[in-house]
Amino acid sequence: MTVLIPVLVAGVVIVAAVGGPTLVRSASPLLMRIPRTAILVLTGSLLLWLLAPVSLSLMAAWTVTGPSLLPAPFADVCQQCLDAANPFASNTVDTAIPVLLLLILPVLGLLTLIGVGVPRWVRRARSTRSASQGISGRARSTSIDGHRVLLLDDSRPIAFSLPKRSGGIVISDGLCAALEPDELAAVLSHEQAHLRQHHHLVLTLLDTVAWPLRRVPLVSAIVDVIPHYLEIAADNAARSRAGTPALASALLKLGAPAGPPPSAPGGALLGMKLHAAGPDRIGHIVAPSGVGSAVLPASVLGIQLAVFVVVAAAIHGPYLRAVVAGCGLVP
Repeated sequence: MTVLIPVLVAGVVIVAAVGGPTLVRSASPLLMRIPRTAILVLTGSLLLWLLAPVSLSLMAAWTVTGPSLLPAPFADVCQQCLDAANPFASNTVDTAIPVLLLLILPVLGLLTLIGVGVPRWVRRARSTRSASQGISGRARSTSIDGHRVLLLDDSRPIAFSLPKRSGGIVISDGLCAALEPDELAAVLSHEQAHLRQHHHLVLTLLDTVAWPLRRVPLVSAIVDVIPHYLEIAADNAARSRAGTPALASALLKLGAPAGPPPSAPGGALLGMKLHAAGPDRIGHIVAPSGVGSAVLPASVLGIQLAVFVVVAAAIHGPYLRAVVAGCGLVP
C-alpha cells in the first residue's frame, strides 16, 4: 500500500492533466447553466491539481528512506516529525533518494511559481493603473440608472469594466446613443456584476498562478474557458434585472467589439469586456443547448475535484497536525 497509493495518485494527476480538456469541453453545456459553480469547480480543480505534485512529494517522504543530508541532531528531529505525521506503519523502501530532498522540492516549486508569477502580477497591475489613469483623464464621472460610471466622449459603442479601485464601469456616449434605456440597463447590470462578483480578481489569480504552467493541457483549457463563464455569470445577473430580451437585443445591436479607447494600452488590460465570450453568447441566452450529454463529464469533473480534496486533506493534514502538536518532541 505504501507504494500503490502514490502510484494511483500520480496516475490521477497525469490523466487529469492530459484528459482534463476533453472533460471541460464535454461538460460545457451543463456548466454554462451554472456558471458561478463552474468557475468554483474549475478554479478549485486547477489549484488542487497544482497541489497534487506537492502531495506526491510529501507522501514519498513517508515511504522511502535514504542518505541523510543533515547533521545527526537535526536529522533525528526531522525523522521524528516525519514519523509523527506518517499514517502508515514503518513500511518503507530503502533508496538512494535523500528524504530531505523530497521535503524541499515542494518549497522550491512554490518559490519558482512565486518568482515567475509575482513580477507578472506587478506588470499587470501597473498596466491596468496606467490604462485607468489615461481613461480617467478623458472621461467624466456620472451616474446612469443608479450605476456610477466613467463616460467617454467617443462615438463608438464601448462598454467594459476595470477593477473597482481603478475606475469601475466605463462606457461611451456612442453606447448610450446606440441603445434603448432597457438595453443600456442590461449592459450596465452586466458590467456591475463583474465588479460585484470580483471577476477581475479571478482573472488576476489565473493569470498569475497558471501562466508558468500554460503548456499543461488541463491548465490551458481551464484558463481559456473561465473568462467565458465569467461573462455568462454577468449575463445572468443582467437578465435577472433587465430581462433576457433587453440583453440579447443589446448584444445584437453592438455586434463586433469596438475595441479599446484610442489612448488605452492593450485591450487585455482594460478588464472585463462585453464581447469576451464570443458569438455563442446570444445563442446561449435565447436558446440554451441541452445538457444530457454533459452530465457524465461534469460528474467526472466533480469526482476528480473530490479526489484532489481528499488527497490534499489526507496528506497535508497529518503534517499540519504533527507540526501543531510539536512532532512529539514536547512531552
